[in-house]
Amino acid sequence: MSDTQPNWGLVFLRIVIGLLLILEAWSRIQSGDLENIVLGSREAYAAAPNTVRSLGESVILPHPWFFSVLAVYGALIGGMLLFLGALTRPAGYLLALLFVNAALVSDGHTRLFALVMAAVCFAIGLSRAGQRSGADVFLDERLPVWMTWTRGGGGGGGGE
Repeated sequence: MSDTQPNWGLVFLRIVIGLLLILEAWSRIQSGDLENIVLGSREAYAAAPNTVRSLGESVILPHPWFFSVLAVYGALIGGMLLFLGALTRPAGYLLALLFVNAALVSDGHTRLFALVMAAVCFAIGLSRAGQRSGADVFLDERLPVWMTWTRGGGGGGGGE
């Protein structure tokens, strides 16, 4: 594939994952029951390794509304960024972190799903899947490097 053509497989994956995150986060917001996202993980924190258990019991579980809103709106905004191809590197990495955290307090199929989503989001961030076919085309040249997480603005590296 030439250097000027995007990797359409990554573009498709970025758009689909972004859309799925938007739809899931929006349905959770509409349900109005955000606190149960955190409160439902109480037993998982109790069974988690010491560091995760300590963090969950002392920081996250006492503030369920804050961390639920952070997770849901993080998924909504991250999904929008992926869908638009805007700031794909920071969005991909931060969403991967969100899903790794979800995997730490999940089990069975939910843990597997969270790990797959973490890997996909990390790969999207690593490859900069909006670099040549999303809003990043314009943003890389206009935003500072600290905001786009690129090494020199528009044009360097990336798998797409």
